[in-house]
Amino acid sequence: MSLTDKKFQNKVVLVQIMGSWCPNCLDETKFYVNYLKENGHEDMEMVGLAFEYAKTEELAYKSIERLREQIGVNYPILLAQYGASDKEKAQQKLPMLNHVLSYPTTLFIDKKGNVRKIHTGFNGPATGEKYTHFTKEFDTYVKMLLNE
Repeated sequence: MSLTDKKFQNKVVLVQIMGSWCPNCLDETKFYVNYLKENGHEDMEMVGLAFEYAKTEELAYKSIERLREQIGVNYPILLAQYGASDKEKAQQKLPMLNHVLSYPTTLFIDKKGNVRKIHTGFNGPATGEKYTHFTKEFDTYVKMLLNE
């Protein structure tokens, strides 16, 4: 799978950098699943890139599949790395970024294929007002990209 695939052409693409082991990633994934159910748009795609601690590829895929099943993830989650979740190794896989600061990180890519925004971290529902602010800002930004 590549951003050059026809599936992603002329669409807003959100790329979630995450791991099945990460509590904030879990909360963020729940948010994205619900957001896509309520606001799915034919001009928007989402894909997850999982950086897994699992020592083998097989165990990493099992962790990803368990996450997908438990939360009902309806977008692809690709195994980007297994054996470690080292941010420097993640950076090597994503050379277009200055650096990966934390998990989760989301890339907002516009319809022309340009990275327009990078959001690091996730303030889940337990953060109250911060979560409310995030959800409004996220929705506004995605709609702006879709309307371009």
